[in-house]
Amino acid sequence: MKKVKLMKKYAALIAQLGINANSKQSVVISAPVEAYQFVRYLSLALYNCKVKSVSIDWNDGVCQKQKIMHGSISKLTKIPEWIVYKEEERAKENYAKIILEGDDPQLFKSVNGDKFSAYNKAMVDLLYHTKKPYHNNELAWCIAAVPTKAWAKRIFPNMSPTQALQTLWKKIYETCYINEEEDAIDNWEKHISQLDNHAKIMNSYQFKELKYKNSLGTDLSVGLVDNHIWGSARGVQGYNGNYFVPNLPTEEIFSMPHRQRVEGRVCASRPLSFGGVLIEDFWIEFHEGKVVAFDAKVGKSKLEEIINFDDNSSYLGEVALVPYDSPISNQNLIYQSTLFDENASCHLALGASYRENIKDESKYSDEELNELGGNTSKMHCDFMIGTKDLTIDGITKDGKVVPVFRDGNFVF
Repeated sequence: MKKVKLMKKYAALIAQLGINANSKQSVVISAPVEAYQFVRYLSLALYNCKVKSVSIDWNDGVCQKQKIMHGSISKLTKIPEWIVYKEEERAKENYAKIILEGDDPQLFKSVNGDKFSAYNKAMVDLLYHTKKPYHNNELAWCIAAVPTKAWAKRIFPNMSPTQALQTLWKKIYETCYINEEEDAIDNWEKHISQLDNHAKIMNSYQFKELKYKNSLGTDLSVGLVDNHIWGSARGVQGYNGNYFVPNLPTEEIFSMPHRQRVEGRVCASRPLSFGGVLIEDFWIEFHEGKVVAFDAKVGKSKLEEIINFDDNSSYLGEVALVPYDSPISNQNLIYQSTLFDENASCHLALGASYRENIKDESKYSDEELNELGGNTSKMHCDFMIGTKDLTIDGITKDGKVVPVFRDGNFVF
């Protein structure tokens, strides 16, 4: 009974807070087949919010792996047109989108890298224009997670599959402020208020740049665009002006770096899961905003794929601040999922900027945004850099140095 109660609370949180479900929107859920039980609760929660309809895109990582392993590059890169039409129609009809993650984070480790990269790039290139309404917050979207046994075993290898799954459910509920006694929405309203307060303080300074240092070897200066905005948990739909929360969980405030004013070296503090492969112990060096050198003990070729994905994926598009003593960090787990690991650590993102992070964003074309220092790319890949000894200083436009982080946490 407890299991069902918590699942229903989680489903209601995604429906009500995540996408702010209402009678004027239809919803599509993308989910692993193993998550069918939770998806049924989520579908019911959405209908309880009076949505028009709920569609489900089921995915099976194992079948996807088989497809890539047994297909030629020429076949894998020939994407059926109906996939594009389906996504175009959904965007046209203002569908809200819920993405439930849960597949084995190392599922594609044994797959031929060239074939996987070719398939992934073909999908991104073909569907990029259909994803822009969500990336630009025209329509509501929410990424959350549902545990699967394969993912749970990666995190808790010494437990049985059932024990690992139950433990991962418990940990996810903790990160999403869900328990039996309290109202999850109320908990989130308090949490969002705290994040908003940090963003408000950062916005008041309008720093010219941030300087990062720690004992891992990070020594980095990140310029910020003029009139930048620090955002937090909530986004605003351009379609109807309603709030939504795109990431559950979330512990970050984030803004727009200037793509040409990043200098120095940054060292990753956590592994990065990308394309079913872990990239570990890596560093990246920037000059005039562009990646000029990098290395990784594990997964270097995959890191190179991210950096060279397109003309602008070698520049930064996001800078995000997360306290070292955040709830997810204090769990002392490596989730091997960016959704969780990025919310346990300060992070940066290679590739696309979020338009919400600059004042009057609707006035600018992609080209004008790039001229202002933003970044337009088909890639957006977060990587974690926060540590217990991370120091961040904000530099004002008149050269004043303001402490922002000490010992991995906000000063204010």
